[in-house]
Amino acid sequence: MVGLRGVGKTVLLSRMEMEARRAGLTTLSVETSETRSLPALLAPQIRLALLDLSRDDRARDLARRALRGLAGFAQALRVEYQDIRVRLDLDPEPGLADNGDLEEDLAALLLATGDAARTAGTALALFVDELQHAKEEELASLIIALHRAAQREAPVTLIGAGLP
Repeated sequence: MVGLRGVGKTVLLSRMEMEARRAGLTTLSVETSETRSLPALLAPQIRLALLDLSRDDRARDLARRALRGLAGFAQALRVEYQDIRVRLDLDPEPGLADNGDLEEDLAALLLATGDAARTAGTALALFVDELQHAKEEELASLIIALHRAAQREAPVTLIGAGLP
């Protein structure tokens, strides 16, 4: 959604997230910032979504695998994006979202999360507000990751809002 300030983008985004949750989707919500990287904003929210998915007996193992991927993601990108701070109780899984390339790692992480969501009988919906603040290369990496998820029919989607 794109529109000028005050037209109701954030209100609509919040309502859509509430409806998605009500429909049984796993959601995460972030507001981009000029001071924090997109990976730093997404990582803690992905952690919460995966912890939620890990409560489903069917998806527990896949969610924990994705959490190990998130641990590798955070470690690998902490050098480049020094603002990534997420507490994880699991050791990284070598080779899963840990090569330090945001585009590749984010795609691997979203695919692993999508596998857990599919097994739990749900989908992951990322709600991102103030997209205009996202750095171009970070937003491009997210778009490419979502494209790969769509190519593999992973149940992962993005609903975003921002200024023109």
